[in-house]
Amino acid sequence: MKCRIYYFTGTGNSLRAAQKIAEAFDNAELVSMRLDPRDVPADDCDVIGFVYPVYHWTMPAPAVQFIKKLSINTKAYIFAVANPSAICGFAVERAAALIKEKGGRLAYGNMINCVANYAIVYPPVPPAKLMVPLMERKAEKIAEDIANLRERAYPRAGMLVRIKHERFMKPYLKLQKYADYPFTVSDDCIGCGICSKVCPCNNISIRDGRPVFLHHCANCMACVTSCPKRAIGYDIYSGGRELLNASGKDTPITKLMGLPAKRKLYRNPYITVQQLTKSIISTGDDNNGKKSGA
Repeated sequence: MKCRIYYFTGTGNSLRAAQKIAEAFDNAELVSMRLDPRDVPADDCDVIGFVYPVYHWTMPAPAVQFIKKLSINTKAYIFAVANPSAICGFAVERAAALIKEKGGRLAYGNMINCVANYAIVYPPVPPAKLMVPLMERKAEKIAEDIANLRERAYPRAGMLVRIKHERFMKPYLKLQKYADYPFTVSDDCIGCGICSKVCPCNNISIRDGRPVFLHHCANCMACVTSCPKRAIGYDIYSGGRELLNASGKDTPITKLMGLPAKRKLYRNPYITVQQLTKSIISTGDDNNGKKSGA
């Protein structure tokens, strides 16, 4: 039985969940959604999975575009696991719809509430010491379900989310094209290129030893939390002010965005920076799932 799990991850929560599921199979492969989906089709897979965080109460836009372009075996057992901090919203519904458009069926859908890692707005919440063990247990239960090819109705958005989503989130989605303009790079940068390697959107290029942001950012925080010198910051009040200038009364959170130098950062403690730089991971790879010192 060939299992391939596609994941989108910034600070490791979704990669860790994908790892736990992959461990339940003898032959499983983890594939980052940073790759071109045409290069990693799932036509010959018996089990196909999608694991990703929740942005704006739904699937991250890069994950949506990846699945749209991906070729799949429509007869495969297909699952999706979303990883919200609190509100799952439309995240699994969207995956089910995309798979249905391809002629497949989402047999299993679930979610794992995770440590929120949107560092440019708030520190990690809930505390990792409390939340990570709960995340691990939930991932183990989901892995058991999927290994046994169980079916499960996927989580759907509640009525309040359905009513509020467009009004609350649409203004922020319009600002997404400016999301990476406020990133700053301090003189502490050593030009190691890790930020470029961990970015799941291929949004960072290294030019003359410095990161350059290419304006198709998902604000996943991979670059911020993986920088060994903490050289990447976020300041909407200096440099390119496109995000600040484009915001308005419908996007009050934008004016609060920033990254204080002493703000605590989060990366899933079972995920290393090296793993985040990989685009394909097999279940037999070294260090897969070993707890890091993060």
